[in-house]
Amino acid sequence: MAAAGVRLRNSLADQAVATRSRERSHTPALLAERRGVNRGDFQELAELHLQHGEALLDAKLYSGAYYMCGYAVECALKACICKNTAQFDFYPHPRKVVENAWSHDFTKLVGVAGLQDQFRLARNTDAVLHVNWNEIDGWSEDSRHESKKGSQAAENLITAVSDPDHGVLACIKRYW
Repeated sequence: MAAAGVRLRNSLADQAVATRSRERSHTPALLAERRGVNRGDFQELAELHLQHGEALLDAKLYSGAYYMCGYAVECALKACICKNTAQFDFYPHPRKVVENAWSHDFTKLVGVAGLQDQFRLARNTDAVLHVNWNEIDGWSEDSRHESKKGSQAAENLITAVSDPDHGVLACIKRYW
């Protein structure tokens, strides 16, 4: 059983190395540099990052799963921001517009998207969503430096985000 886990981890690592340059072309920073990031890009990235998080969780790579799942939420919120911009494009650069749109802070992103009231109402009327939203509040981009995120933290975050009925991503998708 342990050998199967090692093989899976090695296989995932090999796949990551083999596709690194292709996947790099989908990062928000590189998309913005080339042509700008738009709503569809962020929607796609949100789904992709959640899939990555789930795959990392299955491979027992908990810190990576936790980190990627948070980025799924960030990209979903940025898709909501794009809905309010011309041609659904994201702000071209943080110095030219507002730094909060380029933030990794969910509260700031919700504010830029103008969804504070909608999310507050959703959380007040859905107790499970409220618990799930509280679960993601602990995530930050600095979690990439935390190698000690355990299986429970990763599982809790992925469940909070991916629950199809009461998950954070399902709630955000109503507005993207």
